[in-house]
Parts: sequence; structure tokens; C-alpha cells
Amino acid sequence: MAIFTSDDKQPNGLGQKPGAATIIAQGTKIKGEINTDCHLHIDGELEGSIRSKSTVMIGKSGFVNGEVYANKLIVGGKLKGSTESESVEIASLGRFEGVITSTELVIEKKGVFIGESKIKGQTPLASKNAPSKPL
Repeated sequence: MAIFTSDDKQPNGLGQKPGAATIIAQGTKIKGEINTDCHLHIDGELEGSIRSKSTVMIGKSGFVNGEVYANKLIVGGKLKGSTESESVEIASLGRFEGVITSTELVIEKKGVFIGESKIKGQTPLASKNAPSKPL
């Protein structure tokens, strides 16, 4: 079962409901792109890309194969792909395979990260030290 928030307006039209969330339940498989302003919790499977202005949480039974762009990413299940997020947390028993671009990276004990980590907004070291003129 998947539950999606369908309207980010309150009945009076004043904006997003406090605590609004989208849940992709265990046993649900989705292929495509998700764009959301609210919290996203994934216990099922998703292949594609996610863009969220809030938190994306991949639960213990969740699996994402693709790209995640979020304010905060928490990996409790498995993610294979890449992320560009302000903050990334790999929880205990969580697994991330791919490229992380963030300003903050936390890997809890027994969390697994296989790949490359980059600091968001920082230029590569090689280009800083490269000569400005050919020799």
C-alpha cells in the first residue's frame, strides 16, 4: 500500500499541512520520478529519481536505485546511485553504494558506504593546484 499526499493546501488554502508525509509501503514498487515538498518515507522499492525540499527516509526494508536530491537523506535500508543533499545519514545496517555530495555525512556503527564522497560546493583539489598557464 502506498499513501501519497495529494494536496499541500489546508482547507483554508494557507499552505502545507504540518507533518505532511508521503509513504511508499513495503511491497510497493515504483519506477519514475517523485517531486515533493513534504517528508518522504520509503519502505518499498523505487527506481528513478527523487527531489524533495524536506527529508527522504529509506526505511529498513526500503530500496532505492537512482538519484536522490533532498535537504536531508537518511538511509536505513539500501540506496544504489547518487545523492546531492545538505545532510546524509547512513543508519545502522543501512547501505549506500554510489556517490554522495553533501555538506554533512554521518555513518552510524554497522552502516555501510561503498563509493565516493564529495563536499557540496567545494571545487576539486586537482583544479585548485593546477598551473594557470601551460608549461
